Amino acid sequence: MGYFFYKRIIDIFISLIILILILPFLIPILFLNFILTIQFPIFFQTRAGLYGKPFKLIKIKSMLDISHNKKINRHYFLGNFLRRYKIDELPQLLNVIKGDMSLVGPRPLYIEYNITYTINEKKRLLTKPGITGLAQVKLNDSSKWRNKFKFDTWYVNNQSLKLDFYILILTIILIFRIIFFKKKLIEVHTLKI
Repeated sequence: MGYFFYKRIIDIFISLIILILILPFLIPILFLNFILTIQFPIFFQTRAGLYGKPFKLIKIKSMLDISHNKKINRHYFLGNFLRRYKIDELPQLLNVIKGDMSLVGPRPLYIEYNITYTINEKKRLLTKPGITGLAQVKLNDSSKWRNKFKFDTWYVNNQSLKLDFYILILTIILIFRIIFFKKKLIEVHTLKI
């Protein structure tokens, strides 16, 4: 029983605790989202999982579904709030419990990206995708994808429970910075941790 066994146990345990804690907050958010948009508040996207195999990523709908009318703004205030504070990502805890994802790993991208990776970048598909990852705590959202892939592949080559806990702690700190201080990540380009 090694790293991946314990990682799976920790994933399930932490995900269940977080889901139980956030449920009283999440249910009203989903209900309000439904009232405001008159649309089902949850949606599924096909993303690349372990070894590039497709799975259904679960998210809270944060944009209006108005593909038939290009003139209407798809953004609305609750959706902007959900995206800003990453609340729309919380249902991915169900993906973690199901086994499609992990708490920590490279973020899952669209299947179409699989053919665009270099040989080294394809390593990011050798582990389960995560809700958070090294690239997310070291780089801003605006960073170029190639920069993010460097952190993803470094993570795959150096996976350990110590590294996972380090990333989880930095994620919590980052969330608190955004919520309480309205500050985003100070971008760090070094792979030293």
